[in-house]
Amino acid sequence: MAENDPAHLDLLGRLVRPAPLADFAATLCRWLQDAHDAAAELQLHRRSNHRGGWSNNTSFGTDRYQYLLATAASLANDLPGLEVDSAFQSVLLKLPDAGVYQMQVASGPDGSLAQASDLRRDLLTTSGDPGLLSRRDIWLGQRQLLFLIWSGTEDAGLTGAWIGQGELYDNHIDWDWKANLVEVADSGQVGPVPAPRRAGQLDPTIFDVPEPVLPIRPRSHRPAGSTD
Repeated sequence: MAENDPAHLDLLGRLVRPAPLADFAATLCRWLQDAHDAAAELQLHRRSNHRGGWSNNTSFGTDRYQYLLATAASLANDLPGLEVDSAFQSVLLKLPDAGVYQMQVASGPDGSLAQASDLRRDLLTTSGDPGLLSRRDIWLGQRQLLFLIWSGTEDAGLTGAWIGQGELYDNHIDWDWKANLVEVADSGQVGPVPAPRRAGQLDPTIFDVPEPVLPIRPRSHRPAGSTD
């Protein structure tokens, strides 16, 4: 797996402020993984009902999508400055300078978007009539748009997540730049690892202190037969 370009990480870090980049990556990847786990658990119940199974080839994806839609607001507990906008039956994660739009693409960040909805095509395209307000303009305001592309399965869970900027071209995203979000989350941080703190040296003079003199006195003689 290719390492992330430091310049792309720097740009991403500036766009997602005030959230620290490492926290941003870990929180979103954990949210996506939780969606896979919750949807997979539901499929067990669907298949083991005493009246018969009621799962199908779309139930996992539907449950996963509903989890993301219903729980997105919880991300604000971990990411300062985050707002969740659920307009157009989708989810936009709004930070002061960027809006994050997530979508599942089974074949990864360079895969085909042939089945993309009209909303996604509006968001992915900037070549519309400049005199008309698009849904992209209404949703984002002055924010820059970040695409969060992810893939995963019921058995494997989240298998990849990428974030960046680009535009739709020939049913694919023509990326201006992108970063592997799982790699950022797994690293735990973006900057260099701080050197461990060294324990302070002991003052060598502490062993030169003279031992205290105890005032020991001889026990006084008591006459024979005396009692306490």
